[in-house]
Amino acid sequence: MLDGDALLDLYQRGRAGDALGRAALLGRAAAGAGAETLPLGELDRRIWALRTRLLADMARPAACDEAVCTCPACGARLEFTLPADFAPPPAVAQTVAVEWQGKTHMLRPPCLADFGPQGLRLQALGTAPWHDPGFAALAAEALQAADPALGLTLAMDCPECGAALDEGFDPAAWLWAEIEDMARGLLDEVVRLARAFGWSEREILAMPPARRALYLAEVAP
Repeated sequence: MLDGDALLDLYQRGRAGDALGRAALLGRAAAGAGAETLPLGELDRRIWALRTRLLADMARPAACDEAVCTCPACGARLEFTLPADFAPPPAVAQTVAVEWQGKTHMLRPPCLADFGPQGLRLQALGTAPWHDPGFAALAAEALQAADPALGLTLAMDCPECGAALDEGFDPAAWLWAEIEDMARGLLDEVVRLARAFGWSEREILAMPPARRALYLAEVAP
């Protein structure tokens, strides 16, 4: 169960990290110690399932909050909302064979462990001519076809200029933004109830969210 104490622990550990570190943190919470070696698409699916459990355990609505992006054509700010039943699509294959200049190159999808200080280590995905832009583009297309959750994008149209755009979607970043919002709200509840009743953080977080809401309703904002 992902209770309030676990949520604040995630928030505390992830605040000082970068995007990759937070993805690893959420991945371990979602998939255990082997998260860094799971294919990124599978890790995203497990992180999204973690989000579903977290919203249920924290008694939050099961719908996504609105997000904002910028139209690259006209610069307009676009707001969008994911459907409540949205989930990253399933994988089609675990490995791919890429034919290039008479040779077959067997590749696997990337995982968090494949990333280093300089970014993704492509040779970790399979020995292949990654230096060749043509092969690299073909390989990227094949890997995404094998797992559509890899490099997932959301298609939308700009209401201002009509331009069609694909906005990248990162489940870990989306969930982290929600964790920040929930953690700050939870900390505010703890502070208000502690001031009003003198209870400790442990006592407050031990209350079911519905019971905590009853006491908050009796406390002045």
